[in-house]
Amino acid sequence: MHRIFNAMKKTFSFALLCVAACLPGCTFQSSHVEQRVVELPANNTNSTLRGAAQIAESVVTNGFSSDLKKQFPNLTPKQLNGAYVTWNEGYFQGKKSIFLLTGIRYTGSMPEAKAVADYCESRFKSAVAARFARPDAK
Repeated sequence: MHRIFNAMKKTFSFALLCVAACLPGCTFQSSHVEQRVVELPANNTNSTLRGAAQIAESVVTNGFSSDLKKQFPNLTPKQLNGAYVTWNEGYFQGKKSIFLLTGIRYTGSMPEAKAVADYCESRFKSAVAARFARPDAK
């Protein structure tokens, strides 16, 4: 038993030494999210999860990625891939709400993150407004 403990102790010590030797060359990058919430009109029978999904799909398939790239030409492809939209329902200030959640996920530093999230919010707000301005909104 004593022999096994000593062997484990040596293995652990060696592993710790290896990790300590690697750390000075390692860089850790933290992950960040800048996001915005776009609510669908409250108390509207057309405010559904399906409707939110259709709005998101419409914006994405109508050039959202290329427009984002034009608006922020300095973003790398990896950064552009961090842009997202999703939809869900929840309770805000005591009322049920259907909403789109949009923004950008990134690692390291990204000075444009707030501007990107604001741009995403603007695009999806416009799509929601256009959808609900129509009398036949579905």
